[in-house]
Amino acid sequence: MTNQEYPPRPSKYNGLTPVNITSHRERDDNYQHVIVQLDPRWRIIECRDAIQWIIQKRSAEPLNPGYWLGASYVTDRNKLIELSTALGLLSEPSSRAVLEALPSSVTELRK
Repeated sequence: MTNQEYPPRPSKYNGLTPVNITSHRERDDNYQHVIVQLDPRWRIIECRDAIQWIIQKRSAEPLNPGYWLGASYVTDRNKLIELSTALGLLSEPSSRAVLEALPSSVTELRK
């Protein structure tokens, strides 16, 4: 369900396919539970314990060192959509569609 803007980097070795290693740390670029990348500095993830969704903002502009910081913590899908809209993050219909496809609450993910 991840909407990534950037393709994986090609391998510097001919004939090898790059391996994308995911992280369990929510602050990392390659965190494994990204729901949607809204723009280069905003994304929504599922927390590592699957108890909430987190709207995150990158601490620095892309291509600079930085990490992801939690801006809002939400357990209800409608509230997630409402907050994302208020932040001006749902300008693309595809991003809104991804959020609308989520269960009504994060607790339903565990079922």
